[in-house]
Amino acid sequence: MEEFRLYANKTVKALNDATIVSRLAHWNVRGSSFYEAHLLFERVYKELAEFQDGLSESLRTFGYSPDFAQFSGPGISVKNYNCQFLAGLTLDYVMSLSATLQMFFEFLEDLEGDPSLIGISNHIQNISDGTLTLMYLLQSFLGE
Repeated sequence: MEEFRLYANKTVKALNDATIVSRLAHWNVRGSSFYEAHLLFERVYKELAEFQDGLSESLRTFGYSPDFAQFSGPGISVKNYNCQFLAGLTLDYVMSLSATLQMFFEFLEDLEGDPSLIGISNHIQNISDGTLTLMYLLQSFLGE
């Protein structure tokens, strides 16, 4: 099932990238709203890390083995540590994750004849719900 592997790779990579960006934002944030942003980024990366572990373990039950390419990070360089900038950057990565989760979920829904994939589909939906909450929190911080 090559298509399954493709969606799994994209989803694990997007989840990892969002986790790394939010963790680096947590460690590097500066500005007048430092403390609020620091706590927000901590919440984001902790929730994403929890999702990541559960998703990877669920995918492993279907023979998926993530490789190091999915965990290498987004490969970006940031020199602006302003609260607003980092919140926007984190939001971009969380939104990208949300779109990737939606594509994977739709792919799994098309395979509804395979009952073994129901657990993965439910897992993706739960992560998607959590991601929407994180997007809302980030957008609220940004005043959007």
